[in-house]
Amino acid sequence: MTQENQLSLETVLEIAFEIFAETAPDNLEFDDLMLYESRFEEEGGAVVVEVNSDWPEHVGADVDLSQCAEVQMGLAGAEVLDEVFVRMLISRDPDNKFCHLLWKRSPTQLH
Repeated sequence: MTQENQLSLETVLEIAFEIFAETAPDNLEFDDLMLYESRFEEEGGAVVVEVNSDWPEHVGADVDLSQCAEVQMGLAGAEVLDEVFVRMLISRDPDNKFCHLLWKRSPTQLH
């Protein structure tokens, strides 16, 4: 797939917000969900970051990471996410939709 055919990063962020809104209540700890919801308007955010090399151990080696974007969602401080609630691997190929999420499960780790 050529880069012209890939979903834009803006579209990927829109998809990430939709997925987060649908799945966060079932996957975040209650306190984290309440924290996010209470502070979303002022501090909620999502950023596209370089795809981390640990994704194959979570999703399998057959995923072409060059065709994906990694989005982190959480609460932002001074232009960075201070609290990451989920990491998402989202396919940028519109014909091969794929998303895998790693949710925050404890204060120090994402699963």
